[in-house]
Amino acid sequence: MELGVFDSPGKEWDEFASRYTDLIFYQSVWSRVLKEGLGGQPLYFYLREGGEIVAGLPGVLLNFKIFKILYASIPYGNLIGEREHFSPFTEILENEFRKRKIDQVRITESPFSAPYQLNSFKPLIAKCSLLDLKRFDQDKIWEGYREEIRRAIRKAQKKGLYVKQATSRNEVKVFYRLYLSSMERNRAVAKYPLQWFYALYEILTQRGTADILFAVKGEEQYAAGVVLVHSTTSYHYLHNGSVGAYLEGRPNDLLVDTIIQKGVKEGKTILDFMGSDRDDFSLIRFKEKWGSQSMDVYTYVKDYHPLRCKVWELGKKMGSSQLGSWLVKNLRPSPFPFPRGGESE
Repeated sequence: MELGVFDSPGKEWDEFASRYTDLIFYQSVWSRVLKEGLGGQPLYFYLREGGEIVAGLPGVLLNFKIFKILYASIPYGNLIGEREHFSPFTEILENEFRKRKIDQVRITESPFSAPYQLNSFKPLIAKCSLLDLKRFDQDKIWEGYREEIRRAIRKAQKKGLYVKQATSRNEVKVFYRLYLSSMERNRAVAKYPLQWFYALYEILTQRGTADILFAVKGEEQYAAGVVLVHSTTSYHYLHNGSVGAYLEGRPNDLLVDTIIQKGVKEGKTILDFMGSDRDDFSLIRFKEKWGSQSMDVYTYVKDYHPLRCKVWELGKKMGSSQLGSWLVKNLRPSPFPFPRGGESE
C-alpha cells in the first residue's frame, strides 16, 4: 500500500470520490473554493493498492503563521473508500501529519455517510439537521407545512418581501454585510472573510452549483440572505445573514420556503440545514419545524503539539474581546469546521 497526496486534485480523485459520495464537498472543485476563499493548501490524501485508490481523506491545510491546522474538511470530509482499508490508512496518515509538522487535525463526519470512529482523536459533538424533501408532494407543499410556517410566510409576503438571486459581485458584498450583521448580533466572531464568499460566487455560481438568495423589500432593502450549495441530490444551507430590524417580518422563513419549492421541483432529495451547536435549541427548533431530523455529528480532533494547541484555543476564546478580535483578524480568520446554517427567526 502506498500513501499519496494531491495538492491540486483532479479527474482521478473525482472518479474515486464519486464512487462513494455525491457531495460537492468531496469533489476537486471544492478544493478550489478552499484555496481561493481561505488561502489554504488543499491536501487530498489517498491510499493506493494495486494501482487503484482504495481510501481517501480530503483536507485543507491552514497556516496561521504560528499554528498549522488541517481541516478534513470544511464542512464535511471524513474518510471515504473501502472501509477495510481505513485502519491502516489512518495509521499511515498519523505519521504523515507528524512529518508535515501539523499542530492540529480536525476531521468532521458527513451526515450522509456511515460514521467511522477515530479512537485516538477527541470527539466533539454538534447537531446536523436534514430535511427529507421526498416527503413533499410538488403540488401540495403548502399543505404539508405546519400552520406556524404558513403564518410566517404570509407575514413575510404581507410585509412586501420577495426572494431574488444574486447576480453580481456587488451583491456578494451585500451578503457579507448581512453575515457580519448576524455575527455581531449573536456576539460571534465573523470567521469567514469576504474572499470566501467571492470564491463561492465566482467558482460555484458560475457552474450552477450554488446560489446566493436574498429576501428583499423594494429595490435596495435586503432583509436576509442564504448561500445555498448544490450537491447532485441535495442542497446545503451553508451560510445565512440578516438585518435584525427585518427579522420580525420573517424573511428567513420565506427563504427556506423558496429553497424547498426549488428543491422539490428539481428533484433534490435532501435539504441539509448544516450544523448547530447542540445547546442552541432555538436554532435547532427553527430547522426542525420544517420536518427535518437532527442527528449527532462528530468532529474528531487531535493535537500533535499540545502546548501550541492550548495557546491557540486560548486565543480563540479571546476572540469575542476587542483584543481577541484584533488577533483573529491579523492572524487570518479561521473558519468553522462545521458552518452554522440558519438563524432561529
